[in-house]
Order: sequence, then C-alpha cells, then structure tokens
Amino acid sequence: MKARRLGSSLLVAGVAIFAASVAVRAETVNEVSVQNGARAVPATVVVPDGEGPFPAVVMNHGHGGGRQENGGFGRIAKALADKGILTIRMDFAGSGDSKEPFTEGYLSNMISDSNASLGYILENYAVDEDRLGIFGYSMGGRIALTVGAGSDNPYKAIGLLAPSADWGQEMMVGFLGGQAEYDRLYAESGGDKGYAEFTTQWGQVQQLSRQWFDDMIASKPLELAGSFKGPMIVVHGDKDVVVPAAVNEAVIAAYPEASLVVVPEADHGYGFYSDQPDVTTLVDTTFADFFAESLK
Repeated sequence: MKARRLGSSLLVAGVAIFAASVAVRAETVNEVSVQNGARAVPATVVVPDGEGPFPAVVMNHGHGGGRQENGGFGRIAKALADKGILTIRMDFAGSGDSKEPFTEGYLSNMISDSNASLGYILENYAVDEDRLGIFGYSMGGRIALTVGAGSDNPYKAIGLLAPSADWGQEMMVGFLGGQAEYDRLYAESGGDKGYAEFTTQWGQVQQLSRQWFDDMIASKPLELAGSFKGPMIVVHGDKDVVVPAAVNEAVIAAYPEASLVVVPEADHGYGFYSDQPDVTTLVDTTFADFFAESLK
C-alpha cells in the first residue's frame, strides 16, 4: 500500500470538528504475554468484530505509565476498534503489570518490547502487514519516532501524543529538575547500586539505571524524523508544560508533512487522569480518524 501524506500543519480549537458520528462496533479484548527474550511483556490486544486481516496500531505508553494509562489507552483502543483497527499495547519494564524492575525500563529495551509486540500480533492475529501504524504518548512518542525512522520501519503512519522528541539529554535536564540535579542523579546512577532513585513531580519513585541515562543521551529523534515516509500527526495540549509546545512544533519543523492538533485545556494527562470529557473525546476521535484514513 502506498502511504498517503497529510497536508500542512493544522490547528484545531475545539471538539466539534471531530464530532462526526461513527458506527459503534464490538470488539474482543485479549490479555496476553509477549515473550521477548527473557522478558515476559504484559500486553492487551483489542480485536475488532468482523473479518480480518485488520489494519493494526502498536500503542506505546509514557515514562512510568503503563498500557492502561488510567483507562485512557483503553478508550483510544476502543475508538480504533470502532474503526476496524486492531491494537496491541504493552507494559514496559517496571510499569503496569510488568514483573521486571524499573531499572530495565530504558529506551532500547522499550523499543525492543514494542517491536516484539508487533511481531506477536503479526504471528497470532489476522493483521494486514501492509497497514500498520504506531502510536506513542510522551516517552512512547520517542519510541514511535525512533522506530518509524529506522531503515527497516514497517509502519505506514505515526500518531504522536505530546511526544518526548527533543534531544534526550535536554529532556532529562528539564524532567529531573535542572542541570545540577541531573548531574547528581547521573553520578548516582554510576554507583554501586547501578541506579539513581528519583521521585517524579507526581510522587512516583523510580530507579533510573545508568543505561537509562546513556540511552537518553544518545536519543535524538528529531534528527531522524525526516527518514520517515508517510502520514504523521502530532497532538498536544495548550496547558501541557511537561512536553511544551515548542517540542511538538519542533517535530513539525523536522517533518513538515505532519499535521498538528492543539487540544484546548489539556495538560500532560490528556483526560487520562482527569475528568475532561471534551479533551477525552478530541484525543480519542482525532487518533481514530487519523489511523482510519491513513491505513485504509
């Protein structure tokens, strides 16, 4: 299938544009385990009702989140199933139902688990390998961009929700609380424990391995974005300060064919962790419409 390109950047100021009615379909939800080397990766496969082979989207969660994202990923998967699109979403090491330590949740392992999850659905479900999309939220956006720019990229479309797309070292300095705190934690990660203990602004205690730091230092997805060939969409909230507007706009600058959608009143939780039905509706329908059009 020849990938279709989207037009220039698009600013959306409300939900009404995406309020077109769609037929609601049934779907089957399967909880599975994807074996990736020594790691058993918990995953959820949502299969639309009907006959395959189906287009499929691999969904990648944010740093320290999980494949549920407090129900938000389930709603997006439901919206995609209503469009006839199969999805798989997985828990990276140390997140959600994963039995692995958080120290194993570094970028190269996450990319490997995402790729293994794609392999799982291709092997076990009626999936059209010519109609594949990848979705990433926050750190998952870094994964999606990195995989999508690879020379062996299998994906025809990329959907990004507030992607962590800037140079990994710059991202870490901001996320960890400034240069001095970054320097302290980086040094700590090289100690006898092999990790630095970090408490996020949301109160989550994380063990960040030296490999996590080194993978992030090497990560420059914006330099790779131009290698992707196909439709891409970037969605972000006008109240998001974790991944600021400038980062999302930098993705558009690196890949001008992408479309940009701004979600009013959305912070970095995107309705996953708040009761904002307008935000939830816009996020869900935007990605469902994008992948339905891009993978048809």
